[in-house]
Amino acid sequence: MQIIVVRLLAVCSMVLMGVLARRRGLLDSAGTRQISHLVTNILYPAAIYGTLVQTFTLPGLAANWTLPAGTIMTMAVGFAIGLLAALVVPFTGLRERRAFHFQCTINNYVFLALPLVQIYWGSQGVALLIFSTVGSEIAVWTLGVMALTGQRLDARALRHLLSMPMAAILAAVATLALAEVCAWRPAAGGLIEDLRAALLAAVDMVGKGTVPLAMVVAGSRMAELRPQHLWRWPQVALVGLRLVVIPGAVLALLHLLPFAPEARQVLTVVAVMPSAVASVMLSDIYQADSDFAAAAVLLTHLGALITIPLWLGLVLV
Repeated sequence: MQIIVVRLLAVCSMVLMGVLARRRGLLDSAGTRQISHLVTNILYPAAIYGTLVQTFTLPGLAANWTLPAGTIMTMAVGFAIGLLAALVVPFTGLRERRAFHFQCTINNYVFLALPLVQIYWGSQGVALLIFSTVGSEIAVWTLGVMALTGQRLDARALRHLLSMPMAAILAAVATLALAEVCAWRPAAGGLIEDLRAALLAAVDMVGKGTVPLAMVVAGSRMAELRPQHLWRWPQVALVGLRLVVIPGAVLALLHLLPFAPEARQVLTVVAVMPSAVASVMLSDIYQADSDFAAAAVLLTHLGALITIPLWLGLVLV
């Protein structure tokens, strides 16, 4: 338990740097948004491509199909529990109810999980987590949008499946497929092999900026949150569902279903994450209650400082 708390504090220290940068005026809302776009569209795709290409073969990737299936399952469990809970939780209006349902469905499945997985299992674990986000991205733009809009899907949501991270995954799969079917290999020490290695090293170096910058962005966004009316019944219910009930249900399924040990470990970390920081932006886009989303982000991340060590200590140790 002690080592888990220490590792989580290491992650929190990176988030705190973002909070301090925002409080000291080194970052503002526009700068945070620009860094977020940089991480999402350049650094994170570079990390995806470099990690998958250097860690997997195509058969190895296919053998880990349970990872994206597991993240879809995780979000689907949250969707179902949130739908049931919304029948009894007292809301002020439809927008708050939809924001609540989204928070139950989608969690912080990559940028908070990434440093924890990296600390525990290194580059191999990071590769598994990144591949699992295929399922998470599908869930965000299907189940997540259905929660925010009241069970409706549109072409705009489905177009988001063609994001830069998804493009990087597809490019990595294409590269691995080409390597698998192509009998020719560049000679070791030759110009082509050296060029390939140099390009991969450059991509990998760019990708390594993903975790620290993502944590700084998260800290900066949390510093600007001004959620009102904390600890109303919907927020209390959401904290309990997001940090206790939903993870408990998902972890039970992970234990019962025949997942490989490595996949189960990574999916365990994903399952216990708090609400997604991006939910504030998505609530704005889809006319849900962004103030409620801001409160959920703040409260579940504070609560996760307690629940993540407890869950990981219980399941992984």
